[in-house]
Amino acid sequence: MTQKHGGKTVDEDLDWQIVTAVADAKGVEPLELGERLHDVVDLDAVKQLFVGMPSSESMVEGHVSFTLDGCEVVVDQSWDVDVIPQTEIAAD
Repeated sequence: MTQKHGGKTVDEDLDWQIVTAVADAKGVEPLELGERLHDVVDLDAVKQLFVGMPSSESMVEGHVSFTLDGCEVVVDQSWDVDVIPQTEIAAD
């Protein structure tokens, strides 16, 4: 399913974007992650938080962060995904 978000069309592949970003950060294949995304966070709730009702503007500004397989994952209102590996978290 495709939605309009923030004036641009966004495919509902946020799940895959997060999983592949974490796998890349860890240097493994996506199916080799030790945790399942949907066991860690309710991604439908994250998507609903940042999708405007009834317009396509975001309801809130900011980000949501959670830990997936030892990496901090940050998703912002534009559905941009940043991954911070555990080694970088420990160094702070």
